[in-house]
Amino acid sequence: MMPVVFLFSAIVSGIALVLLLYMLVSWVRRTAIDMRCLDTVARYLFYAFVIDFSLELLDLVHRIYEADESFHSLDFMVKTRLFGSQIVIQIILGTLVPLGLLALTQLVRLSNRARTGLYAVAGVLTLVGIFAMRWNVVIGGQLFSKTFLGYTVYKMGFATREGLLPAILLMVLPFVILAVLIRLLPPWPDSATRREPV
Repeated sequence: MMPVVFLFSAIVSGIALVLLLYMLVSWVRRTAIDMRCLDTVARYLFYAFVIDFSLELLDLVHRIYEADESFHSLDFMVKTRLFGSQIVIQIILGTLVPLGLLALTQLVRLSNRARTGLYAVAGVLTLVGIFAMRWNVVIGGQLFSKTFLGYTVYKMGFATREGLLPAILLMVLPFVILAVLIRLLPPWPDSATRREPV
């Protein structure tokens, strides 16, 4: 189940990042945001998010139902070391709040400025939540021994092969490549209408 959850979370984070990049590029270029386009992307983000959250809940129910020998260790980790990153950041801030904001834009008629602001907040929180989910799966899996006889401590190095500096560089690299490609192959016509950003 976890590969499917990772795949759908990648779809969700990709749509959220496209949404944020479109708003950021429009603001930098001082061009009008196409609200029909933004609304459509946000709608796709909402639908993909609902599917992703449903799959995560299904995976959780399956784990609770099986309750194998690892379940007690995972339960302890969620209630102690991973409480902040999983319950607060991943589930509340990174899932429920963006879903609520996106549902609000679907149910209530709001101005363009209000919808744009809600989309930006929902996009940022979505990316934070997806990052927290991956952190909890990868780093959380290293916090208890495979024999379930004890718990370990994760220590992040700075300039090591799997440290903080290489992680930051790898996260920034796609944006550098995108900036170079936009400079070489601009995806918009030169005659775009320019105005003050929303």
